[in-house]
Amino acid sequence: MFTNWDYIYNLCRNISKEIKNSGYEPDVIIALARGGWFAGRVLCDFLGLDDLSSLKIEHYVGAPAIDSGEPYIKYPLSDGVIEGKRVLIVDDIVDTGESMLSAKAYVKGRNPLEVKTASLQYLGSSKIDPDYVGERLEDWAWMVYPWNFMEDMISILTKCMRKDAKKLWSLEDFKHSLYINHAIDPVVFEITQPGRIPEVLEEMERVRRIGSEILNGKKYWKLL
Repeated sequence: MFTNWDYIYNLCRNISKEIKNSGYEPDVIIALARGGWFAGRVLCDFLGLDDLSSLKIEHYVGAPAIDSGEPYIKYPLSDGVIEGKRVLIVDDIVDTGESMLSAKAYVKGRNPLEVKTASLQYLGSSKIDPDYVGERLEDWAWMVYPWNFMEDMISILTKCMRKDAKKLWSLEDFKHSLYINHAIDPVVFEITQPGRIPEVLEEMERVRRIGSEILNGKKYWKLL
């Protein structure tokens, strides 16, 4: 599912209204990196706050000694940032809930006055139901946000190509694969994200993930 800036901005507005109606008055917003940054900044504007900080939650991957699958704090908060304050933790989406649970536990351990959580979007499969939610999703979907469009599309197109790693891919092949494997309608995609598949392919070439060649006047791409 693709979102745009206006859509996300309206979700932030929804959350801010919920917060105001609840009577909660946060002193500081903690935006979870990286997905919560935009929402955190916009909520500061809606709520009249100028105290915004960030917290980075990651999952151990690859190192045998620490490969527990548990989230950990990569970039902790500075001392005194939230002590004695009402805190609002913000993220873009809560799906498993692991990151938000870890963030909440960490923040509570730093002596805040009160802690609330907010998420632009929420899936019912999550282990935590945020206090404030912009939108509740009934079914799981790969959400592509404006701030990680290139990153996610590179990942999606790479997975498409790996299904036939030796193939030369045309632009039509990519559109067909997105439709078959990810239910992304090419017409809808072109309306909402006009001309962006070639832009993504250009970036994939720049970082040498793929190469291209011209055959009979038509451009094709292949994995490197």
